[in-house]
Amino acid sequence: MAAAIQLLKIIGAIPPQAWDAIIPHSPAFHARAELAALNPQPLPPKDAFAVSAATMAHELVRIAVETEVRGQSAAVFVKEFIDDWCGTPWPHKWPWPWPGPRPQGGTRPDPLEVSIGRVIGATVLASAGSRLGETKLGTALIDGAQNLADAAIRGQ
Repeated sequence: MAAAIQLLKIIGAIPPQAWDAIIPHSPAFHARAELAALNPQPLPPKDAFAVSAATMAHELVRIAVETEVRGQSAAVFVKEFIDDWCGTPWPHKWPWPWPGPRPQGGTRPDPLEVSIGRVIGATVLASAGSRLGETKLGTALIDGAQNLADAAIRGQ
C-alpha cells in the first residue's frame, strides 16, 4: 500500500504541461507542437524535464516498433535502455581511459524530478505495451514500465 501511495504522490507532482506530451490526445496537440517548433517558448526547467521524459519514452517506442517492422528484435534494446534509465550510475558502458578528464557528473536534477520522469516513461511504455498485446515487444515495454515505476518509488 505504501508503494501505491508513493507512486500517486509522484503522479500528482507531474506538471500539467507534461500531460499533453505523455498522452497526446487530440489533433490540436499536434498542431500546437508544430506551432511551438516554429516559435519555441522556453518551458520552466521542471516542466522541460518532464516533457523531455515523455518525448524520450515516445521515441523509444517508435524506434522499437520500427526495429520490429524491419524484422529485428527490439526487446533487448528496450531492456538495456530501461536499465540505464532506472539508474545505472555514470559512466555506464563508457570506455576508459578516454581522452580528457573523467566526467564529474555536473548538475544533478532534483530526485523528485527524476522520479517524475521515470513515472512518465512508465506511463508511456505501459500504454504502448498494452496496445501491442502478448508480443515480445509488448512484454518488454510492460516489463520496462514496471521497472521504471519501481525505480521511481525507490527514488533511485
